[in-house]
Amino acid sequence: MGNESLHTAMLHPKTYPEKTGPIEFRETHISRIYFTDRHVYKVKKPVDLGFLNFTTLDRRRFYCHEEVRLNRRFCPGTYLGVVDIRRSGQEIRIDGKGTILDYAVYMERLPEDRMLNRLLEQNRTELSGEMNRLALRLAQLHRESPIRRRNGGTSNLEVVRLNWRENFDQTAGAVGKTLSKECFDLCMSYVERFLDTRSNLFLQREEKGFVRDGHGDLHVDHICLTDPIRIYDCIEFNRRFRVADIAADLAFLLMDLDLRGRQDLSTTLLSTYLARLEDRQGFLILLPFYKLYRAYVRGKVESFLALDRTVEKDHRRQGRQRARRYFNLALAYLCPPMLIATCGLMGTGKTTLAGELAELLRGSLLRSDVLRKNLAGIEPSERRGDSFGQGIYSPDFTKKTYAALMEEALAVLKGGKTAVVDASFADRRQRETFREAARRAGVPFLLLWVQCDEATVLERLDRRQALGRDASDGRRELYRRQAEGFEPLSDCQDAIEIDTGNELDYTVHFALVSALQKVGMRP
Repeated sequence: MGNESLHTAMLHPKTYPEKTGPIEFRETHISRIYFTDRHVYKVKKPVDLGFLNFTTLDRRRFYCHEEVRLNRRFCPGTYLGVVDIRRSGQEIRIDGKGTILDYAVYMERLPEDRMLNRLLEQNRTELSGEMNRLALRLAQLHRESPIRRRNGGTSNLEVVRLNWRENFDQTAGAVGKTLSKECFDLCMSYVERFLDTRSNLFLQREEKGFVRDGHGDLHVDHICLTDPIRIYDCIEFNRRFRVADIAADLAFLLMDLDLRGRQDLSTTLLSTYLARLEDRQGFLILLPFYKLYRAYVRGKVESFLALDRTVEKDHRRQGRQRARRYFNLALAYLCPPMLIATCGLMGTGKTTLAGELAELLRGSLLRSDVLRKNLAGIEPSERRGDSFGQGIYSPDFTKKTYAALMEEALAVLKGGKTAVVDASFADRRQRETFREAARRAGVPFLLLWVQCDEATVLERLDRRQALGRDASDGRRELYRRQAEGFEPLSDCQDAIEIDTGNELDYTVHFALVSALQKVGMRP
């Protein structure tokens, strides 16, 4: 019986030994997962991806048992065992009679309302406190995890090199589909340099016992904030992915929170975890490198899903979108702190682009539209019908607004973060002032010249005004007046011209690649 026939049978409640309602189904690049009312049955796909091989029945049985054994360390009372899936005649039953078709990991179903990913989607108020509780649990688990030196007779440094070589080999076919050649080359260049310059640190941390048999796949989809906290689905199929520096383990979760725009929670989690850590300096040096690694790996995994023709078209499309976002985050981890200023006419997409960049770069977004109204003592959402260059948009008030933007940007830069200033920068003197401020602060300055065709701009302005939720008062009757007074950027050597008529992920990707090519990568 083929894999699809088995899948069809697993979707029927009669296949299961328990009484249940409709079966829920989810799929990854290596597993098919079936949910009854009370339990979960996870079937491994018969695939060989190089870093794992589930192609034979014996292999799938072995790794099902390994998954149960290893996950019981992190997820008490959840992993119940391994069950047979058997066929007798035309009937397929779990733990039934007849020929064994496959095996499934058998688990208690955890409460959906306590899953970390669900709590994040709901933006629950208790999340900050839960991050403290989670950090303490992870610190405990890392202390208790077995120390591993010379994993399989190979140093951790060489394992990291091997993992990265494998990453690049396995994503070569995704170039031009889910990641660009520029992203591929930039990541490879940075990794090779970092491993060469920090080789002693990797070796020292292994000698000190910071390389442990950990989880290996620690992201928000694998955490249930019950009491006790349950962390499931650790890596069972490849020991060298699971045995790693504790910084690599925590980096996965921090990266995942970064991707979701929750740097506040990432900061809380890290702060509480560091308070329980012996060697903070080496950990913090390696952490950005391992965040890059985790983002790239997730991009790779989603690329597998996106390029798998056996997966439903909609799932492939979603995988492609997720892969591109992970690779954008990988690029963001390569960027040094900098001062970024958008520049362009109203409605060209400056705010959307600036917001995405600030989120990916873990920086601060400073909006002129919001700050201008704060200075005027009015709510950002309050509509203003001032004529062009009048009221709070007069030259004097605009000068005051840019001065306040400068002050806030310098405070952000002083804290070691990237400042993204969302404003029109229509006046050449405004651009020069911010460029000089970046030079004095010792950080790169990047000017993003944001453009879009006029028809799209006017449509955006009309839509934004109709919704009435944005701080901007830009509207079509002001558009051409602003264009007439906009000083050209022809003499601006550091400007990057960006067309926002493309998909947002593509636009962000172009901006990040261009930034790295212009200002260079972080140390």
